[in-house]
Amino acid sequence: MKTKHLLWQIFGPVLLAVLLIAILLSLPIHYRKVSAQEMRKAAVSLDTATFKNQFLKQKALQNKKVNYVPFFGSSELERMDEFHPSVMSAKYYNYRPFLLGKKGAQSLPQFLAMETILPELKNRKVVFIISPQWFVKQGISPAAFKYYNGSLADLTWLKQANPHSAYDRYLAQRLITLLGSNDEVSQLAAKIAQGHQLSSLDQQLISVQHNFLWHEDELFSRFRPDDNYLNRIKPRLNNLPTKYNYQKLQTMAQADGQKHSTNNHFRILNKFYAQRVKPHYKLLAGAEKHFSYLQSPEYADLELVLHQLAKQHTQVLFMIQPVNTKWTAYTKLSLPMYYRSVAKIKFQLRQQGFDQIADYSHDGSIPYFMQDTIHIGWLGWVKFNHRVNSFIQTKQPAVHYHLKKQFLSRKWQQLKPDQQNLQRFASQIN
Repeated sequence: MKTKHLLWQIFGPVLLAVLLIAILLSLPIHYRKVSAQEMRKAAVSLDTATFKNQFLKQKALQNKKVNYVPFFGSSELERMDEFHPSVMSAKYYNYRPFLLGKKGAQSLPQFLAMETILPELKNRKVVFIISPQWFVKQGISPAAFKYYNGSLADLTWLKQANPHSAYDRYLAQRLITLLGSNDEVSQLAAKIAQGHQLSSLDQQLISVQHNFLWHEDELFSRFRPDDNYLNRIKPRLNNLPTKYNYQKLQTMAQADGQKHSTNNHFRILNKFYAQRVKPHYKLLAGAEKHFSYLQSPEYADLELVLHQLAKQHTQVLFMIQPVNTKWTAYTKLSLPMYYRSVAKIKFQLRQQGFDQIADYSHDGSIPYFMQDTIHIGWLGWVKFNHRVNSFIQTKQPAVHYHLKKQFLSRKWQQLKPDQQNLQRFASQIN
């Protein structure tokens, strides 16, 4: 008896705490209120948990007082200078970007992040930034995917996954490949990939786990976001002109770029050059000579995103980033290859009705258009913000998307995009 009593004294409080947490997370969702300040922080936090989960994204996009616009992208969103979209919108515009993504957040993580906010994307305007560097031979790495992949998003997809859908079967197979066959989600996805419905028991277990994770997200989301607004956005507002003037902002951006790129001939940010380039300068000469973005599973992964957006009748402005041409001359990255990859991306978009494209792929030689080797900044942000504001403020024509599942095929992933091949592919899908 003494032993049992001693064990209870040691483990009893722990067991009770676990039980209380389980009960708390299983109670009916009560939808805590989210303050304007909390939404403002979340919108620019670039927090991985916010990206993967649902609560803060959902509450911000449901907000009626502030027009939060989802900006899906990757590492360019972290380049927060005076001309960054979050700074410019806080100063001049009647909308606020909700930043979703940072380094490594390619099409598949973006697709799953969308799964948690589908009702909020319906008939909405969004911005989606594409980097051709995503389209490497192997596509997104398993490590990068696992970093951004969230159980809540996976379970949200599994709750409605259709084994008769080519899109869901494709995603299921990608999850197996990237997560490994022993992963719990992969084992459920394997049934979808084989064309089988999930059992009622599977669905019940998914619902229980989903409900648990939803509660966890709601309870702990208030502790997550970093305050990038106070630290990186607000301090820069006073550096901008009081009233919006496109030409003046362009002049300021050029001057700012020139001021902060004095230690290198690439016209890139001094700090970036000193920390990321200079220590490896000689090794980087010719290092990208054999890079290619022409053949990749990323093209099919992007198709999942397009299918998702089309189902929600979402109006999308796509932006395609350039590369710094002084940098490509040094690393020997093939610009003709790069432009062909952009042509393939644009072909995939336009063939299916996604016609709003801000293509900056040929602007990489403009001084101070880019902040570093592959990310826009300074003058590039000014030009992009001007286009985004026009897209948001102007009533856009009704969207008429016509998705082609052939863009999921390995044939498309591996197609080399010369004009003849693209024309032949178009004739086969139309």
